[in-house]
Parts: sequence; structure tokens; C-alpha cells
Amino acid sequence: MLLATVVVSTFIATYSSVVRFRPLFAPDTSYYGAMALWFGGESQQGAVRQVIERRLQSGWSTPPLLIERLFGWGLVQPRVVLPALSVPFVKIWGIDGLVVVPALALAALIGVLTWMLARRWGRLPAVATVVLVMCSWRIMFYGGAMLTESLSALWGALILVAAWQYQRRGGWPPVAGMVLLTILSGFTRQASLIPAAAFLAAWLVAILLRSRPNGWGVPALAVTVTSLTVQLLQNRLFPTFSQLQQVNQFQANTKTGSLGGALGGAPKLAAHILKHDLHTTAQSDPALLILITLATVSVVVFWRRSESHLLLGALAGIAVYNVATGTPVAFRYAMPGLVFFATSVALLIARTDLRHGRPGEDRSPAGYSEAGGREIPVTEVRDWLPTPADDKILVP
Repeated sequence: MLLATVVVSTFIATYSSVVRFRPLFAPDTSYYGAMALWFGGESQQGAVRQVIERRLQSGWSTPPLLIERLFGWGLVQPRVVLPALSVPFVKIWGIDGLVVVPALALAALIGVLTWMLARRWGRLPAVATVVLVMCSWRIMFYGGAMLTESLSALWGALILVAAWQYQRRGGWPPVAGMVLLTILSGFTRQASLIPAAAFLAAWLVAILLRSRPNGWGVPALAVTVTSLTVQLLQNRLFPTFSQLQQVNQFQANTKTGSLGGALGGAPKLAAHILKHDLHTTAQSDPALLILITLATVSVVVFWRRSESHLLLGALAGIAVYNVATGTPVAFRYAMPGLVFFATSVALLIARTDLRHGRPGEDRSPAGYSEAGGREIPVTEVRDWLPTPADDKILVP
């Protein structure tokens, strides 16, 4: 009860602050608002008129190119989940109704993070990590604004939950869950490569470390194949959504005329984006800077743990999206991978809490030691997520 009180009160305080002092209508909201109005029965002309009015109220200009691309920009055409879920709320409150689904998704995300981290590492690491997440105004703004970020972050967290469930119990239900959630992620925002890269990294590093059994193969296969299939399907369903356009944009961002030249210029562009984003974060969002710093420390200290491998893979996926776009966005593209930052930080905090367990004790969800030893349970497993009460003995 006390855990819930701390988390809920922090959420109310931080979310209320964002709603009170920051505009939740962002430039990208125009596309989602137009689609939600259209899905709800409004004509495209009527939707365009309402979007223009709302942009003027928010102080955003409306260039002619925006009107031309409002229903035909291939990058956002596949993002139908948020507008579809928002239809009933937009019917009641107009475009402002778009705030409801992100708010509910953000609350659900915080609830899922608290639950999964508490089950894996205990209440103190879970509360400390989740409160730190909520103290970042950028994370709360991206999650609470009329954007897709909170839904994308929620799908990413649930995909990891399903992967842990598969490792714990096996079977097809969690695999089906990963596939469904990856589809939802792909049609919410093009971000499904992030969990796919995370699982692939965990699988490949486990092979290099010769961990047996390697519980990441099936999750990596399920999420990666589904992610690629969704991309191909979107190419067919939305003719203006083209991977070639993304390649052209990538070349333009690196100021090169070929794909090879763009790949060669990618490291320099990535370094520029990283430097800019870290500078911006250090200036305006200390909580987010601490979250990133602790996650980095955790990766270095616990380099053999799957949590570190997951975060490294997620960072690779985030970098691909960010470099392809070519614009510093201060953690916005990292929102779908927020769960991997949270798990790394919770691991670090848990291992600094001597009450959590003996130094070096491994509580992996897959039923094996990541150092390669066999894991023999001495108490009955009560749930498919590991808890601090699940005492285990490691046998080399």
C-alpha cells in the first residue's frame, strides 16, 4: 500500500506539473488529430480546418506543405493506433481529446514498470527507479503530450514482460503476446526495431559468453521477424511509406550522395546528436541525466548481465532511428526503450541494497545462472516473474 501511495502521489505531482505548465499540443499532434477526426467520420476538409484552428491557438504556424501532407505523409500514415483509440474522446472534446489515451498509457506504463521491477528486484529498487523516471520532466512531457511516445514505451515494457514470461514458463502464449505487441508498436510508431535489437543483442552476447541455456533466441526471433514483416506490410498498405525515402533522408542528413557515403558519415552525425542531447539534458533535466548515468554505470559494472546487453541493443536501435532522422531530440526517440534503461538502473540500485540479497547472487528469470551455472530452486516458484523471496542456490 505504501509503495502504491509513493508512486501514485509522485505521478500526480509530476503529471499535473506538465499539464499545467507545458503545452500538450505538439507539431506532430496535427497528424494524429487529423486522422482521429477522419476516423470518427469527419471529412478531410473539416479535419484540416480544425487542425489549422488548433495550431493557431497553440501558436504554431501552418505552412502550405503541412496541409498537403496532412493525410499523405508516408512517415506518419502507418501510425494509426493512437488516432484509432482516440476517436471517442476526439468526438467529445475535439482535438484536445487526444490527451486522454497518452495519459492513460503513461499511467499504465508507470504501473507496469513498478510491478515488473518490484517482482524482479524488490520494492525499494522499483520505487527508486520509477520515481526517478517520473522526476524527468522530458519523460513525463513526452508521455503526457498528444503524441505516440507513451503508447510506444508501454508496448516496449510489455514486450519485455512477455519475454521474461517465456523464459520462465515457455509455451506459445508469451510468444503470441510478443508478436501482437510488436505489431501494435509498429502501427503506433516506427519503433519496433528497438526491442528487436535489444533481444538480438542479449541473444548474441549470451552465445559469446556461452550461457546455457540461452533464453533470448525465441524472443529475438519472434520480435525481429514480426518487426520486419510489419515494415514490409506498411510498404504495401501505404504507398507513400517507403524505405527508399528513409535512405534519401539519411543521405541528406549526412550531406552525402550515396548510401555508402551516408554510412561513412553516420558516426560523425551520431556524435553530434549525442553531444547536443547530453548538453541539453544536463542543462534542463537533471533527473534524466541521472537516469542515463546510472544506466551507463550499470552496463559497465554488470557487463555479463542480460539487462546490460538488452540496453546496449536498445541503444543501437535508438541510434539507427535518430541518425536516420538526423535531428537531436533529447531522449524522445529513446522513449520506446525506456524499460531497458529502467531495468538497468533497478539492477544497480538492487545490488547496492544489501538487504536484497547476497553479493553476486543471481536472480535471472530464465531459470539459469548467466555465469553458466545450473540454478536449483529451493522454494516453490510462486509466479513467472522472479521475486526476492525466491531463494536459489547456484551450482557451478
